[in-house]
Amino acid sequence: MTVGLARKLSRTKPHRDALMRNMVSQLLQHGSITSTHAKCKEASRVADRVINWAKIVHQNPNSPLLSQIQSRLFLSGDNSKLIKRLVSEIAPVYSNRNGGYTRVMHLEPRLTDRAPYSLLELVNTPVIDASGNFQRGNLKMWLMVKNTLADEQSGKAYSLLTLQNLKKMTLDKSREQLNSEILAIRKFLVGQDGEQWDESQQLSAVQQLLDQVYEKDLKKLKEEERAINGGYRFVSRPASRAES
Repeated sequence: MTVGLARKLSRTKPHRDALMRNMVSQLLQHGSITSTHAKCKEASRVADRVINWAKIVHQNPNSPLLSQIQSRLFLSGDNSKLIKRLVSEIAPVYSNRNGGYTRVMHLEPRLTDRAPYSLLELVNTPVIDASGNFQRGNLKMWLMVKNTLADEQSGKAYSLLTLQNLKKMTLDKSREQLNSEILAIRKFLVGQDGEQWDESQQLSAVQQLLDQVYEKDLKKLKEEERAINGGYRFVSRPASRAES
């Protein structure tokens, strides 16, 4: 049930607040969590607010918003160093964003009661940690890389939607970072399929993919695709009499 801007989630306010603190803390600690769709949507709203505050605290460590962040998280046990990680590691990743730090993705309904189930994850988290190991989260990145491999194997052009989604990732990641992360995911997927890994061929394929992401006018391509499929096309506004 939803009343106003917040979902009640069939809980009293203290129980609901404790649930949100736990979910947001786990999200920031691990990069992704799964739960019912309604809980993920509500936790996404709270997490976006917390990350916004963390960005301010990163710029001004004496900001009074630090106490607001602490009140929204569980900071004991495994989460004892979560504030430091949030302010010094997570918040700087989103310095070029004004919002939209989390993503909710629909999953198959829960097996036990067929409730709508979803994945909540941080947007554009690094795929690889400092030690070179894969991190949990960023499922969308994995799905996009898998789609590009499938397109190449079938001899098709890359999906416009895949290119657009990769373009959004350039907001928070450099080309070098995207290149290394895509290569790492490809190497894992190719090995999982039992195929031979060709380093030079894969390097060339990723470079061609990123060339399309960075150099093509994806907005124009989307309009052309709409027109081909019978959709609408944006046209230039006619000049007014004063201009003519």
